Amino acid sequence: MLAIPAIDIYEGRCVRLQQGDYGRQTVYAASPSEVARQFADAGISFLHIVDLEGAKEKKVVNWDSISAIVSVPGIAVEVGGGIRTSEDIRRLIDLGAQRVIVGSVAAKSPELAEYWIQQFSDTRIVIGVDVKNGSVAVNGWLEDAQREPVFFLRDMIKRGATTFICTDISRDGMLQGPHVEFYKSMTAAFPAAAIIASGGIARAADLVSLLPSKVIGIVIGKAIYEGTISLEEIKKFNEQEIKINSKQ
Repeated sequence: MLAIPAIDIYEGRCVRLQQGDYGRQTVYAASPSEVARQFADAGISFLHIVDLEGAKEKKVVNWDSISAIVSVPGIAVEVGGGIRTSEDIRRLIDLGAQRVIVGSVAAKSPELAEYWIQQFSDTRIVIGVDVKNGSVAVNGWLEDAQREPVFFLRDMIKRGATTFICTDISRDGMLQGPHVEFYKSMTAAFPAAAIIASGGIARAADLVSLLPSKVIGIVIGKAIYEGTISLEEIKKFNEQEIKINSKQ
C-alpha cells in the first residue's frame, strides 16, 4: 500500500475542503508547485492532484498549476477534476501525468469512460468513486449520480477499468480516521480491482489500520497540512511497504 500526498487546487492555490464543502475551505499555500517541491525534497515521489475548481466548473481550470507541479523533478502524479474530453486527457498525459482520474463522466456517461480506457489504456485511466450518503457523487461532489458504489464499480470493471480511487466524503478533511470497513467491503467484493482509499487519515496509525483492507494506496491531504502526520512518517511507511512487497 502506497501513501499518496494530495494537492487540491482552487484559484491557483493549495487548499483543502471539509466533507467536500466549498464553503468550508482552508488555503494552505499560494503555490501548489512549491508544495510539490517540498514533497519531492522530503523523498515523496507520487502525488494525487485535484483541480477542485475544475471539478466545480466541469472543465479543467488550473492548467498552469498542474503543469508546474508535473515539471517538479522526481515527481509523478495522478490528476483529476473537471476532465471532460479526450483532449483534456491527452493534454494531461503530454504534460507528464502518469494517470488521469475520471469520475463524473464515468458515472454519467460510462460508455465514454469505456472509450477512454480503450484509447489510453486501463493503466492511464483511473475511475474516481466519490461516495456520499451511500451514493456516488459527481461534479465536485455537488450532485448525486443516483448510483450505488458497488453497482458502479461492477459496471466499470465490465468496461475495462482496473484501478479506482474511492473517497468517503463524510470523512474527507475531518481527521477522524478512515472508514476501514467500507474499504474492506469494496476490496472483498472486487478482489481483482486495484482500489485506492481516500478520506479521513489523521495520523500514521491510520495508515497501518488500512493494511488489512488490501487497498493498494491511500490518499492523504489535510493531515499533512495540519501537521498531524509528517512527510518523514509517510516516507518511512512507503519504504517499509516497498521493502515488504519486494520480498513477496
